[in-house]
Amino acid sequence: MKITKNQLSFLLFLSLCFSFVHCSSAKGMERERPMSRSYGEAEEYAPSVAAPSPKTDTTSNELKVQKRMMVYSVNVNLQSKEIESKVTEIIKLAESYGGYALQYSSNGIIQLKIPAEKLKQFLFTLRGQSQNYSEDVSAKDVTEDYTDTEIRMENSLKMRVRLLEILKSTKTVEETLKVEAELNKVSESIERWEGKLKYLASAVQLSSVQVQVRQKWEPVVQKEYKPGPLGYPFYYLYLGMGKVKDGLVWLFIQEIPKEKTEIPD
Repeated sequence: MKITKNQLSFLLFLSLCFSFVHCSSAKGMERERPMSRSYGEAEEYAPSVAAPSPKTDTTSNELKVQKRMMVYSVNVNLQSKEIESKVTEIIKLAESYGGYALQYSSNGIIQLKIPAEKLKQFLFTLRGQSQNYSEDVSAKDVTEDYTDTEIRMENSLKMRVRLLEILKSTKTVEETLKVEAELNKVSESIERWEGKLKYLASAVQLSSVQVQVRQKWEPVVQKEYKPGPLGYPFYYLYLGMGKVKDGLVWLFIQEIPKEKTEIPD
């Protein structure tokens, strides 16, 4: 059977179309495969991203919003007629608000500790009971210092746990002594951080108030006296004797004016 020229060209056209369709379908399958794998991988790892394990190594300080920790110090100046009685009154007032006196003296200086939540009420009451009252309030933010100390303490506690585990596995005396020396250092650090945390917490809870009581001086009123009915003769006699005395002095003692001396140029 002879194939004509037109039939040959038609067969070549069909083969080219078939090869083109086959290549395009193969490429489409290759493109779809990686997409399906990535989607499968996304479904496989999605639960671990959306719901992290509670055993993650994130600190509680990063998750919780901590309230600002402020340390307040107040200097108060006031006046009173009697210093000692006023000092006693101020100490009793501080005790009524849950505070106490650290130090006080007879010259009117008082060192007080007042609970921070009652500081405003205490100062308001003291202001109403005092004269010439003035106060100076200052505050210090110790939040960062407290958080840093807390983190250092937590790290030291973790280090002590690790050293205790290492101590159980030591085999020689030399290794045991080295681990125990490190344990002592870590224990000292823990005690130091604990003391600092207690100090900062106490400073935040109890505000420091220093009161200076000064003496209030009342102005002296000069009183004028007048002679009574029987006192006028003696009063005038006293005035007359004063005039006589001035006259006698003038008779025997006279002031001599001094001559002016010219200073030569």
